[in-house]
Amino acid sequence: MNRRAFLTAAGALPLATSMPLPLTAAEAKTCGLAIGTYGLQSLSLDDSIDLVAETGYDAIEITTFAGFTGDPKSLDAGRRRDLKKRASDHGLRICALMADLHPSADDAKHAEQSEQLMQLFALAHDLAESPPLVQTVLGGKSWEGEKNLFRDRLAGWMQIAADQRGTLSIKPHRGHAMSRPEDAIWLFEQLGKPRRVRMVYDFSHYAFRESAMTIADTVESSLPWTNYVAVKDAVEVDGKVRFALAGESGNQDHAEIVRAFHAGGYHGDFCCEVSSQIWKSDPSYDAVAATKTCYRNLSAAFEKAGVARG
Repeated sequence: MNRRAFLTAAGALPLATSMPLPLTAAEAKTCGLAIGTYGLQSLSLDDSIDLVAETGYDAIEITTFAGFTGDPKSLDAGRRRDLKKRASDHGLRICALMADLHPSADDAKHAEQSEQLMQLFALAHDLAESPPLVQTVLGGKSWEGEKNLFRDRLAGWMQIAADQRGTLSIKPHRGHAMSRPEDAIWLFEQLGKPRRVRMVYDFSHYAFRESAMTIADTVESSLPWTNYVAVKDAVEVDGKVRFALAGESGNQDHAEIVRAFHAGGYHGDFCCEVSSQIWKSDPSYDAVAATKTCYRNLSAAFEKAGVARG
């Protein structure tokens, strides 16, 4: 009996005899706890699904970069069916696909990226009955110099999302051109507040920047636009910010983030992200241990926040 089936039998989850498919977090009015395969590249995708489910997570994000375990080019129709079944058998939702689409001024490159986005939406539909969103950062260096390019390229991707019945979520990144919630909000307003292009909230990209970028302030501004939350810690060492495992440093109050989003009506997922600064540079990095550490810390944050999971 998998973890979700056990909890259902024990009465911790509502029976769903009239709905054979698992409820998404939004449908259940709960929030989900997830982790991505970005930091699990030493494991096969099958083993990653097994590990994430057996650790206790509600959902998994699959990294789809070229050459990674979730690269769409490496997943034929049969493989996709197997992955869908494996996750379903565990009661594990596939909640997101991590992409890396940086809008380009080059038309040929833009056409290539647009085709890539279509393939990602196709993968999303193949992997789950409730297709996972596709999330990406936008890259670049200068917001003022590149915001119009971002708007114009996102307009095309917005149409692809509508045509493919997918959702694209963009994440402000402290080292990129779009680095603040208000940057993403400007894009949404320029695009007519699209339903299928939304924001990823990740406080690690706002920490140690300026006094106005508090958890309370950034959640308040981001909440109406956010459909996904990424979670990791930020630490400051010798004046430079580096990323750490979620909850590892104690620098960020993840319970405050969970509580604030849920109180504001958010019923999506909180996905632990293991930065490449950790898994690429630390020779002692242990993917299994990191998965369990993030789960222990974030499940405690959910309990402290008083927010039910699903």
